[in-house]
Amino acid sequence: MNKLIKALAGVALTLAPTIAGAANYAWPANYVGVMLQGFYWDSYTDTKWTNLTSQCDELSKYFTLIWVPNSAKSASGYMGYDPVYWFTNHNTRFGTEAELRAMIAAYKEKNVGIIEDVVVNHRSGKSNWTDFPAETWNGRTWQLGPEHICSTDEVRNASGQATPTGAPDTGDDFDGSRDLDHTNPTVQDNVKNYCKFLLDDMGYSGFRYDMVKGYAGRFNKIYNEYAKPRFSVGEYWDASYDALAAWIEATGRQSAAFDFAFKYAVNEAFHSGDLTKLVWKANGTTDQPAGLIHFGYPQYAVTFIDNHDTYRDGSKFNGNVPAANAFMLFSPGTPCVFLPHYKENKAAIQKMIDIRNSAGVHNMSTVKVLRSSADCYMAEITGTKGKVVVKVGSAMVSPEGYSDSDIKASGNDYCIWTKVNVISGSETSGGTGSGDDSGIVSGGEAFNVYFDNSSTHWSNPYIHYWGAEESTWPGVAMSKVEGEIWTYKVPAGTTGLLFNAGDGDATKTSDFVAVANGLYTVTGQSGTYDGSGTGDNNFPEKLYLIGTINGATWQTSLGLLPDEAGDGVYVYRNVTIDEADKGYGYITFITSLDSSDGDWNGVNQGDRYGATEEDAKAELNSSVAIRKYAYMVDAMSAASWAVAPGEYTVTADLKAMKLTLASATSVETVDIFDAETPRYFNMQGVEVHNPSAGIYIVRRGNRVTKEIVRR
Repeated sequence: MNKLIKALAGVALTLAPTIAGAANYAWPANYVGVMLQGFYWDSYTDTKWTNLTSQCDELSKYFTLIWVPNSAKSASGYMGYDPVYWFTNHNTRFGTEAELRAMIAAYKEKNVGIIEDVVVNHRSGKSNWTDFPAETWNGRTWQLGPEHICSTDEVRNASGQATPTGAPDTGDDFDGSRDLDHTNPTVQDNVKNYCKFLLDDMGYSGFRYDMVKGYAGRFNKIYNEYAKPRFSVGEYWDASYDALAAWIEATGRQSAAFDFAFKYAVNEAFHSGDLTKLVWKANGTTDQPAGLIHFGYPQYAVTFIDNHDTYRDGSKFNGNVPAANAFMLFSPGTPCVFLPHYKENKAAIQKMIDIRNSAGVHNMSTVKVLRSSADCYMAEITGTKGKVVVKVGSAMVSPEGYSDSDIKASGNDYCIWTKVNVISGSETSGGTGSGDDSGIVSGGEAFNVYFDNSSTHWSNPYIHYWGAEESTWPGVAMSKVEGEIWTYKVPAGTTGLLFNAGDGDATKTSDFVAVANGLYTVTGQSGTYDGSGTGDNNFPEKLYLIGTINGATWQTSLGLLPDEAGDGVYVYRNVTIDEADKGYGYITFITSLDSSDGDWNGVNQGDRYGATEEDAKAELNSSVAIRKYAYMVDAMSAASWAVAPGEYTVTADLKAMKLTLASATSVETVDIFDAETPRYFNMQGVEVHNPSAGIYIVRRGNRVTKEIVRR
């Protein structure tokens, strides 16, 4: 927890009681996306980076996450599960590092995140068992040696090899590479920054941690809380619900887990011909889908039918693949479709994903099991925009309240009913953007509005439409939900639509563009807020500098409106930063929803602007990056900057997203002063006629002092 959060803990009840609680770096709640495992064993040619890039237009219509193999160079040169390098060499049989980065960037443009297969349980040497390479990244050299290998590793008995001197392993042994001692602070530091490198440098969106049985789950909590991935899932290969749940708890719920309990229940049900095995009884009484998803952990469950490992061993699924995917796609949890299954059943799986998205089915959707017998599993799942009934099995039955006209997909031993209008991913196309605040979409029966998880800019989206009576400009407001897709029904006679992510102002006619009727997907701009554009909501109306400043710790707020140019540059002059600990003070920025309210009742209700990592250093005359943290999404992750004590001019440029510190300068607000009468100015150089208790810049004649005014 960073200094800002520690300091605000004591005033949380009065400032921001709604944002209390630990940040989540596991998996988003109510997540509607579908994941694709974009490879299988030895798929070097089929799924090389350039091939995946060429499929970006197709895959992005159906999948929000794509899991790819470990991309670091390995000892064997094959699938990457014996990595040698972490930071400096990502050239593998799947392609070059440049091709990999291009692929990640291409999918990011389509709002699809790439999930890296992270192997940190073990590591291989360059030329022998223990000679790990020294690598330089972010101004530091990263190096591990025999002292960082578990003392129980098999290298201890190998002749001609270095002796491991680390602590005993905290998990299962892996005999193909050296098991790392995760209790060692140096190992933890290397892993934490390797994870951060994958996110911040390579551009990955999250992690699939390999072989998490090999080390204690508490270490995944450490790594995720440092690197802050949006998505984290561990491969805890165990069919036991209890074992999976225990591992999730061991991580502090800071990682999801692949739902092997679900996978083996599906295997058994289809192999035995007894579909009752697709059902577990939650609390011993209520029928629910089998697996980790059935009670307590759907947010943290990533369901799957097969993966690269199970597909080539005795765990391979040999049943009805489309029917099994129907069960998975209309159950809680985040489904992970296996690439060979997708390629062999593309039309069927695409149709099911379209239905899932149109109904707003998400990883925490509620399920009512309607029928459970050897030849039938039938359940109704509730999404944010409607309900879907799925039937798996040979029984010729239909759900009550649905007719044949409600059947949206069917095949061998599966059928899907819904009354929701289904929009096909193949029929949608990107909306036309107009600056940062609006996108123009066409009229039609319906369209989707989608927010990527990284699009922290957007808030309170507002839809306007116009038709025969343009003077009315009717509209409807919708609240943002990260990762959710909305379907908006367009009224009859509509000829155009304006999507505005702001105050719903329908008067900006310069933004309106006449477009043909059709189906469109409106997508928030990828990446963090950059302050560009010409809309009304580009920059906070009031940005507060808080920290160990001017003799008060954190509760002091310095509010300043942007300059008349409205360019998002905020300047705080003559700021004294006091020492807090270790020779440093701390600063960060918060906003206010009510720009007319300058006291602490109006503070902390908006977004925060802070450092990208805890205690990042901000030095004199140098610029450091500012990151925006969205209110109610990740604002509690906002870290402060550590600043050497002294007097500064602090500049926050929210267009360039840069913080700059310079030596403090005296305020020169007016040219003529009365030598007898003191003039008081606040720390932004604004004259104060009735100063209250606090620190002010006081000018008497030609003499400028900084004084504490006591009342």
